[in-house]
Amino acid sequence: MRVNVLLGLLAIAVLASPCAFGKDSGWAVVGKAGSMGFGADIHRQLAPKLLNLRFGAGFFQISADFSNKDINYGATLKLGAVPIGVDVYPFKNWFRLEGGLLINLNGVDGTAKPNQGQIQINGHTYSADQVGQLNATLRVNRAAPFLGLGFGNPIKRGKHWGFTFDLGAMYHGHPKAVLSATKTLSTQLQSDLQQQQQSIENDAKKYTFFPIIQFGISYHFSK
Repeated sequence: MRVNVLLGLLAIAVLASPCAFGKDSGWAVVGKAGSMGFGADIHRQLAPKLLNLRFGAGFFQISADFSNKDINYGATLKLGAVPIGVDVYPFKNWFRLEGGLLINLNGVDGTAKPNQGQIQINGHTYSADQVGQLNATLRVNRAAPFLGLGFGNPIKRGKHWGFTFDLGAMYHGHPKAVLSATKTLSTQLQSDLQQQQQSIENDAKKYTFFPIIQFGISYHFSK
């Protein structure tokens, strides 16, 4: 996380500096909503109509249920990211190409729901007393590169308000699962939990990319 923190501090320092790219450089803020949650980005112009730097944050969480191998989980899905990237406007108009690095906050936390006081784990039946609380987490790479395209330049001479749209994907690697029980585990239960954990990872391994779809309203602090 040290590298991510340093990148974040560097981006904040660049964006906050009033003379970082000359006194005629503009900046804007974009409120956004989409697959990465709700949040905002700050945009700093590096080259007029051609190149912007962005830094921001977004987050959202929702409760949902999912099943894996006869186990039902009550889960919390967490969506969010801190993007550090650049927007390139190849035609010097509203169309842009974008890319950079996301500090990825996505993840899932779940708790198993016993069925009539019993839980099936890897084909074996256990009572709730034998297992206690069965917890599952699913995590992806914290640092994730992203690429995409978008519409709308938040920094446009003579205009304060505007709309933006982003479409792309980030690569967060193969999701990693952790399955744990709160009771003292027997050898058989430990083995079954490991098999169940591997099953969750096998089901999730095809989701190495996460879509980025965001809508935004921008405000340009023009001089």
